[in-house]
Amino acid sequence: MVLLILFKSFLALISALFGAGSTFIVKMNHKKLCVLISLSAGALLGAAAFTLIPESSEQLSIVELFVSVLSGYLVFLVVSRYYSHVCPACSASHFDERTTKKFSEIFLTLFTALAFHSLLDGIAISAGDLQNNEKQSSIFLAILTHKFPEGLALASLMLGAGIAKTKIISYTALVEATTLLGSIIGIFLLKEEIPSLWINILMAHIAGGFIYLAIHAVIGEMLRHHKTLVVSSLLSGFLLILFVHLLID
Repeated sequence: MVLLILFKSFLALISALFGAGSTFIVKMNHKKLCVLISLSAGALLGAAAFTLIPESSEQLSIVELFVSVLSGYLVFLVVSRYYSHVCPACSASHFDERTTKKFSEIFLTLFTALAFHSLLDGIAISAGDLQNNEKQSSIFLAILTHKFPEGLALASLMLGAGIAKTKIISYTALVEATTLLGSIIGIFLLKEEIPSLWINILMAHIAGGFIYLAIHAVIGEMLRHHKTLVVSSLLSGFLLILFVHLLID
C-alpha cells in the first residue's frame, strides 16, 4: 500500500510537469485553458460529492461533517484572500498582464500557497487509501486531472514573466513535490493508526478545500468569459468522476 500511495503521488507530480511542459510545445489560448480548468474543477467537485463526503458521513454526525467541510473551505478562502492564490489554475482569471510582470515579487508567496495546496493533495491521496476502499480511486483521478492545468497555468505565468524554460520545469517540480511530502505524512498517519474518526474528519476537511477550488475556478471564468463552455466542461469533469465511482462501486 505504501508503494502504491507514493506511486500515485508521483503520477500526480508527473501530470503537473506534463502540464508545465505543454506550454513549450502547444499554443495554449485562454479558451483551451478554460476548458482544462473547468474540467478539472468538475473532477474535484465530483470527488468531494461522490467519495469524500459520503465516506466521511458514515462516521460523522451532520454537524461534525458540516463543520469539517466548512473548515476546509475557509482555510483555502483565508489563504487565497489574505496571503496568495492557492491554485494558479483556479485563479487564472486573476493573473493579468500586470500580475505576470510582477511575478518575481509574488514568487515566494504564490509558491508557498501552492505548496500548501499540493501538500493537502498528497494527504488526500493517502487518506483515501487509509480507508482501504477502491472507491478512493476517484480522489486520485480528480487530483491527477487537476494537476495538469495547475502545472500549465503555473508555467504560463512564469513563461510570461520571462523565466527560462529549465527553471520553469525545476520550479514546478519543486513546488509540486510537496504532493509527495503530503503522501508521506498520510503514510505516517497510517503507521500511527490514527482513529478512523479523525481520518474521516480530515477527508471532510479536504472535501471543503476541493469545493472551494472548484467554485473559485469556475466563477471567475463564468463572469468574465465563456459561460456555456465553463458549465459544459465542469459537468463533464463531474460526470467523469461519477462514472468512475459507479464503475468501481
